[in-house]
Amino acid sequence: MAEVLLTGAVRSLNFRVNHYRKNMARGEVNFVRYADDFAVCFQYKDDAVRFKEALKERLEKFELTMHPDKARLIEFGRFAAENRRRRGEGKPETFDFLEFTHICAVAGLNRKFKLKSVTIDKRCRAKLLSLKEESRKLIN
Repeated sequence: MAEVLLTGAVRSLNFRVNHYRKNMARGEVNFVRYADDFAVCFQYKDDAVRFKEALKERLEKFELTMHPDKARLIEFGRFAAENRRRRGEGKPETFDFLEFTHICAVAGLNRKFKLKSVTIDKRCRAKLLSLKEESRKLIN
């Protein structure tokens, strides 16, 4: 039963994002989904704010909420570092998605934007610790 509900919810989410992208967004909208995790990227902040509010209202109809640490708006992408530097805000924020921490980075001599993805630290440490414990068991 839970799988049927999840399938319906995923189809609804896909439909809503595509509808928003085609009919309401001012700029580009990109959507990445894997099972029940997803990220929505917007060219313009006002599009992101409107979408987040609409999604929150939709979820409330089903007595669901968005997790405050996971459902957040961040400035990210090729212009984020320069925009934040001009405002005196420091480096762009990072975000965790699908076992990786995603970071705004630059590459090469021309300093072009690069999306850098690294394994999430806490999961990497936990895996190393479990491997260390298993190797100790094998040695003893």
